[in-house]
Amino acid sequence: MGRGAHRRRSNHRVGGLLLGVLLIAVLVVVLAEPVAEPRGDRPSADATTAPSEPPTTTAPVVEETSPYAGVGTWLSRYRFTREFGGAVPPVTPAVVDTMAEAGIRTIYLQPAADDPRYPGLLSTDVLGDFLVRAHARDMQVVAWYLPRFGDIAGDLRRLEAIAEFRVDGQGFDAVAVDIEFTDAVALAPRNAALIELSQQLRAALPDVELGAVVLPPVVTDVLNSGYWPEFPWAELRDLYDVWLPMAYWSNRSEEGFTDPHWYVTENIERVRRHLDDPCATVSVIGGYDAQETSDDYSAMARAATEQQAIGVSIWDWPTTPPSAWPAVEDYDVSGC
Repeated sequence: MGRGAHRRRSNHRVGGLLLGVLLIAVLVVVLAEPVAEPRGDRPSADATTAPSEPPTTTAPVVEETSPYAGVGTWLSRYRFTREFGGAVPPVTPAVVDTMAEAGIRTIYLQPAADDPRYPGLLSTDVLGDFLVRAHARDMQVVAWYLPRFGDIAGDLRRLEAIAEFRVDGQGFDAVAVDIEFTDAVALAPRNAALIELSQQLRAALPDVELGAVVLPPVVTDVLNSGYWPEFPWAELRDLYDVWLPMAYWSNRSEEGFTDPHWYVTENIERVRRHLDDPCATVSVIGGYDAQETSDDYSAMARAATEQQAIGVSIWDWPTTPPSAWPAVEDYDVSGC
């Protein structure tokens, strides 16, 4: 086309060719314009009318398909394992059907303990039954573990065993570390052990979605600053994908701290401030107590939705009143 445009056979031909070249140039410019991204990384030229962009963040993107998203319930080893719950534990895998009918999407299950008597996983046949039943109901299972920070090698060994556990080719959908035990190790070595364990765990399980179950900052910042001072938020920030604050308003008796909406909101906001990340991925834990009302759980779900948490869960299954589940089922899984 370029060479033909320079063959001056007639003025008419030249004009037509020039017009064609101009049209092609316009099309090239138009087609070269970048397609706008769904969320947009660049500010609009009209800052007065364009919607504000969400804050940038270094946290991993967690989709609605995350095991931590949606509504969840919790079970500790005392509820379902023979080692800690007796020959006939109070909760059996048959309860999965009831959970599914209640609208629960994720079961948080404790398959191991930091106990030298039990170096491996607990009641593996029961664990397998929970997994198979849950997956058959299109539910997910997050395995959680409580380290005491006195045996990092043992903790890592159990966490790796959790991640490797398979029954009929099925395994846990994610792994969470319950970071709350303070009795056995002094503060400085405890922080060092927590950071070391977290670093080793992240290196060992690079493709596993790791959750950090953390003490509520309202407690550690305001109500009892001596509980776990100097918690290493910055050192842990890039080692975990999801943050699960234990926002149990039922534990509180102080005036102004028992309101579920305020308590959940404040804890989520403080977690993100400590992480210096306004969009840190949060899946909040609420409850617990059979005396909590449907209004309490509705307030919790509303706060989580407003704060763009990806999930809400309630500790624990046996102490959660049936009225709680309809109250949280309309929770909007949004994410920041």
